[in-house]
Amino acid sequence: MKRLIIVLLAFLAGLAVGWYFGYTRPVTKQYRVLRDTLFHMTDKQMADAGAQIRDHIPEFMERMKRSDDMTTVLALGTYKRLDQGNIDGAKKFLVPWIGGYYRRYHTKGGDEKILASIEEAAQEHPDIAAEVAKKQ
Repeated sequence: MKRLIIVLLAFLAGLAVGWYFGYTRPVTKQYRVLRDTLFHMTDKQMADAGAQIRDHIPEFMERMKRSDDMTTVLALGTYKRLDQGNIDGAKKFLVPWIGGYYRRYHTKGGDEKILASIEEAAQEHPDIAAEVAKKQ
């Protein structure tokens, strides 16, 4: 009888400790918030999505690198034109990127703040307005 009580108490203590560390920790709480409010997925779906991401990390990193490469080339080209005092050349270099973003994403889930900024700039700057108005 004494052993049974000790085993039962040990089991209950393990259950309590497991619940405390497995359910009440901030990381676990944040996971549940993300799962339930942002992703609306089951644990299995979250695990499957995580596995897909893990399996494709090199591809994601390569895409990020290409994006960073392009941003750097754009910034460097603009900087050189500005450094030479060629403000119109810098504008001509940048405007196609602004228009391209707008045309690609204004109806396809682009960042609303960026799109609003482009629309506002198009009202003030005819070259941006002309670029935004171009068809793809």
